[in-house]
Amino acid sequence: MQTIVEAHAIFERTKAAIGTFMSIIQPVIDNAQDEHTRLYYHHILEEEEQRLGRLEELIPYLKEISSAPVENLSDRELSHMLSDLNLERFGLHNFREHLELSLYEFSDEERRSLLNTMRESTQNDYLRMKDIMTELASRFSDVKLSSIEDHDHGHDIHQVDHLKASAKTATPAVAAPAAAIPAKKGLTVGSLRGK
Repeated sequence: MQTIVEAHAIFERTKAAIGTFMSIIQPVIDNAQDEHTRLYYHHILEEEEQRLGRLEELIPYLKEISSAPVENLSDRELSHMLSDLNLERFGLHNFREHLELSLYEFSDEERRSLLNTMRESTQNDYLRMKDIMTELASRFSDVKLSSIEDHDHGHDIHQVDHLKASAKTATPAVAAPAAAIPAKKGLTVGSLRGK
């Protein structure tokens, strides 16, 4: 099936991009001047390592099933495959955001250009995976998928000059004191027992 072949190619590209991205941010972690920076990029690295592990299982499976009709899969296999594809579709969304966040860290044109290229490619792959999931969901209507709409539905790739944004110094605004919100009496185990 063509959509499975496309998904396989998307995740092969993503796997390579994750490896490149990890090699870019590992020195940031190793040479971090403060604990916040180290933890921040370490957290991103761990998420991408976990994703890489999932892709290393999914990619060979997609290659294996791409040569046979998807209709040959059992309901359980089909459900499992669709669930995995949906998870990695959302993983593309997260990877795009990780690439975007890393643009705040780097000022050299070489890495910024590479990260921007990877971000745009990942955005295109993410949008294509959304289409693939919609196609598969409509084809296999008896298989229930969670929503394929994400919280950024309707938004294009973020168009922010990350270098300028990270260089700005924020001046704290004086906030008005928060109005006191009267506490509501909630239900408790004790209040329910007396009824």
